Amino acid sequence: MTRNGRPAGATEEPVGLRTPRAPSTLPEWMLNPPPPRRTVGVRIGQAVRALPGAERLRRRWHRWQLRERLYQRYPNAVKILAMVISWFVIMILVSIAYALYAQV
Repeated sequence: MTRNGRPAGATEEPVGLRTPRAPSTLPEWMLNPPPPRRTVGVRIGQAVRALPGAERLRRRWHRWQLRERLYQRYPNAVKILAMVISWFVIMILVSIAYALYAQV
């Protein structure tokens, strides 16, 4: 027995994870695939990121996206306000429909 509790002569790899001794039958293009091609979108993205100030603008955009929104800070107030605004919009649309129907 060794210090780590394994019998002397034991390999480090578990039995199921041993690599086979025979060479692989896969074709070369599968064993060593070519690097991915740079598409037009990747090239445009790299060109935009190379512009001066783009990194600072990206960081500001991420901060803007991570901010806490009003509907997250005041969920009930936003729900009530949305209901009131929806009611007024519906009443305006109904009034317009009634006025157009009255002209017929």
